[in-house]
Amino acid sequence: MYFVSGIDYKRTEEEKRDPFLSWKRTDISFFASGACHILAYLFIELHPKEDYKLIYIKPAEGFSGSHLYVSNGIFAFDFNGWTPEKVLLEETQIAYERIYPGWNFERKIITDSIEDFCQNNFHRLPYQFANLPWERAYNYINRFPSSPFQRN
Repeated sequence: MYFVSGIDYKRTEEEKRDPFLSWKRTDISFFASGACHILAYLFIELHPKEDYKLIYIKPAEGFSGSHLYVSNGIFAFDFNGWTPEKVLLEETQIAYERIYPGWNFERKIITDSIEDFCQNNFHRLPYQFANLPWERAYNYINRFPSSPFQRN
């Protein structure tokens, strides 16, 4: 299995300031850095009867590297598709520590609306993107099996 950390797709300062430039990135770059919350919230909406939770990797004070993904406690879904959650957390820790010694995080279950999550965690609201991101997220989610036990 191949896992890529979001830090591998970190936005430039110019991409952070310019939503049109940010929008032009590849889908994997877009959902790995800057729009992971859009992907996670839509995934939850598409799977309302399944026991998935929104999980937030909240970096320790003074560090960047937040990430929102979906998990059932065993498997996680994010820009990588399906990954065992343990692997996602371990590989994320390794990747960020390599660049930011001492990097650490808190794993938080999020129950907030997307509006509250964005406001409380400094993420763009859907209307703050260059284009509404829902269709892009929907198409990206549909590239992957709907559960970790299926194959496309």
